[in-house]
Amino acid sequence: MDALAGFAGHYARVHRQVHRVSKPVKKKKENNETVVVYASYEDPTKPDIIHNRIVRADTYLEANSPGGSNEQHHARAIVVFLFTYWEDEIRPRLAAAKGTSVDEIKSDIMGDMRILRHAILHAKCNIRPEEHKRLRVVSSMFPPSTPIHISYEDMHRLFVLIKQDCAQLMHSWLGIKNAPLSTEQIVDIAIQRCRKKPNKPL
Repeated sequence: MDALAGFAGHYARVHRQVHRVSKPVKKKKENNETVVVYASYEDPTKPDIIHNRIVRADTYLEANSPGGSNEQHHARAIVVFLFTYWEDEIRPRLAAAKGTSVDEIKSDIMGDMRILRHAILHAKCNIRPEEHKRLRVVSSMFPPSTPIHISYEDMHRLFVLIKQDCAQLMHSWLGIKNAPLSTEQIVDIAIQRCRKKPNKPL
């Protein structure tokens, strides 16, 4: 979430300082000089630095704006990472802890994430209508046959849904029926490992 917010920070900084941090070129646009932005990993105050890239300011602003291409690439990568981590790391560990097969560890939201991942990696970010019908939790967030667009709010919502599903799994496995909060009310989870107190002498 911090990384996604960072793109908005880039956008705001360049938008405020576009005339100060850039250099005009010969071609003019609408009576104003075209502005370019220099990006470098080195200290810009030092001579002979290597520029990572030079790009038009409006292109830079567009890519780093909320909902822009940088944010979308990052958000989609997070979806791919989350499902892969679930499938390769968490799901087998849960199965081992419960003493059951991996196929018995099921999650509606992670099933939806699998469909999103497949669309991102294999269908140019489009969810086919037949796949969209299989979505159980996030069907209203991502229309079929439309490029997947994940806003900052959508990403936050996905994290909340994952935490709610984790709580549902815990309640089910522990036999909790009358919890103080329903799983739908949960927006965050903190798990604390209690330290064993030393045995006191009698």
